Amino acid sequence: MSGLRLVVGVLLTVLLAIPVFAQSARATGTVKDTNGRPIKGAIVRAMNKDARPSEITSSTDDKGRWGMIGLRTGTWTFVVEAPGFASVSAQAPVRVATTPPMGFVLAHDPGPIPGALDKNVLQTVTAANKLRDGGQYDQALAAYQQIREQNPKLTSITFVVADVYRKQAAAETNPVARRALLDRAINAYSQLLTDDTTGARAKAELELTRAELQAIPQ
Repeated sequence: MSGLRLVVGVLLTVLLAIPVFAQSARATGTVKDTNGRPIKGAIVRAMNKDARPSEITSSTDDKGRWGMIGLRTGTWTFVVEAPGFASVSAQAPVRVATTPPMGFVLAHDPGPIPGALDKNVLQTVTAANKLRDGGQYDQALAAYQQIREQNPKLTSITFVVADVYRKQAAAETNPVARRALLDRAINAYSQLLTDDTTGARAKAELELTRAELQAIPQ
């Protein structure tokens, strides 16, 4: 009788696992520059606020290839970034059936406008990053805010500021304080929505942050 129960238990486990497995999909593709050369080490992020996990990351090999597994079927936002290149984002459906490979093309980033950045900005950003990575969020935010005030054309700092607010919120146990930090992140992303070069990415991050805010118990 115990053997029969074991068999029944195994069968139930397998049957219950089938729907979960059936919902798992994958995505693959390439990242190249405008001359068709593969970009090694590019970061590809897939985001879907309705999925768990809501973000999956991959990186390209020396042939510019990347791949992801475990994605929920549905529409995902893909953001592709690589040092020295302008980032791109796009929405694409992901299916359990074969999802066509996605090819991303990145253009070289011309860099900041001459004279727009303080000559010591790299050092100050590095110092701020060190504070952030050490969990000194308030000090890091103050440093980033100063950098942004001195270099208003460096819009990527606003993304960093929003990300720090989200990291700080994740470490916060007080629901009220956590909501306040996520609201600040939302405001930071909202500042970037009107920019043609950053609006798409900001919108994707904004949706994820709002989902994080909604998940906090009232």
